[in-house]
Amino acid sequence: MKIYDYRQELIHLLENTSSNPASLLQTQRSLTTILNVLNHYVADDHPEQPAAKERRFHQRQVHTTEKELPATAKKQLRSLLTGPASTKETTHPAISPRGPIESQPPKEITLEERLAADNRYLVHRKLSGAEINHHYYSEALLHHLPFPIEDGDVVELDYDQKVRGLPAIRRVTSDHLPDYQPDKITVLEYAKLRAVPGSDVLQISSTLKENSLLDQAPENTVVVDPFKYPGRSLKPGMVIDFAYYDHGNGLKDAAAGSIRWIHEKMDFDTTKQAPKPKKVKKVTHPRHDYEKKLDYDLKQRTVLVITGVRDKVQGLKPVITKHHGVFHGLDASAEEKVSSSTLKREIRNADFVIVCIDAIHHRISQLANHHAKRYEKPLAIANVTSNTAVERAIGRALNGDPAYATASEQLD
Repeated sequence: MKIYDYRQELIHLLENTSSNPASLLQTQRSLTTILNVLNHYVADDHPEQPAAKERRFHQRQVHTTEKELPATAKKQLRSLLTGPASTKETTHPAISPRGPIESQPPKEITLEERLAADNRYLVHRKLSGAEINHHYYSEALLHHLPFPIEDGDVVELDYDQKVRGLPAIRRVTSDHLPDYQPDKITVLEYAKLRAVPGSDVLQISSTLKENSLLDQAPENTVVVDPFKYPGRSLKPGMVIDFAYYDHGNGLKDAAAGSIRWIHEKMDFDTTKQAPKPKKVKKVTHPRHDYEKKLDYDLKQRTVLVITGVRDKVQGLKPVITKHHGVFHGLDASAEEKVSSSTLKREIRNADFVIVCIDAIHHRISQLANHHAKRYEKPLAIANVTSNTAVERAIGRALNGDPAYATASEQLD
């Protein structure tokens, strides 16, 4: 009695099976065909046994037959297990019961798919709102975020928290897709709606910031049709943000724009009178008499101090100089002159960021906090613009302590 042991061919087949889906599918079909072939010969060797056709082979069984399998069967078995021995034997592709199997290269994982694995997604900014992970985020959701969002940014979503049924936007990351070319969107900020005599339409011909193409010439105007915005009750005197895709055609592009945001009266109230100039108290102690109270060494690293008290910007320089640092001050007293790009550039070039919050707009402190996190710069908050408060804030930023002063520091 001779035994044909096919285990080595099975081992060889499994060793040469990769994690490729095509390779796994080929191995599965080969094993199915092998069992069918063996069951066929079992039934031929025992025709007198009715139950012979019901036998099934498993991977750990070695069947013993009274005669050796035919040479053609063994050749077929080896071909199914290991494939042709050489290119001379056959030029035909592998055949399965369902037809020829074509090997397919593995699908390349895109950068967007890698970002999605960490809940990070590309922002497709629109004239109003944005599309993130195939969901539309309205302008109201984006407007109330503590940081700005631009086209092409990558944001991290928090699926554990929902805002109006959508995953909350946790933060804007520093990632950007290298091949993504965002559409240029220009926003006419704080544009005032004016009535057109003898017509139901409105128009904008200038902005309160005086920094747009409408402010370049009196004849530059953009018509706003109230019927395109049902439910908003547009009226003369409203202050809006108007966005359009800028293709370099000036007013022609602006005519196809849309209202992005309608400002509340308290956001930009033009009826308020200009604040009276405050009397500056005379300094009783000269600035050069400053003596440091904390002991640390900045080792010639740059410290950016953001404050709204203009006459004290240069007075803070000795605080950094006596600790062997490089001072750089940013005057944020005029809120409209401090843009997001300006803060981004200044913070990127600094080693530490100190924000004096006693006389600056809340928007500036939010943007400074956002850009400092984005570029991983240590940031600390000084409640007042003074030498002692700035010195302590630098110490907290240097030691990695909380940005705000503790209660004991304030009392001290």
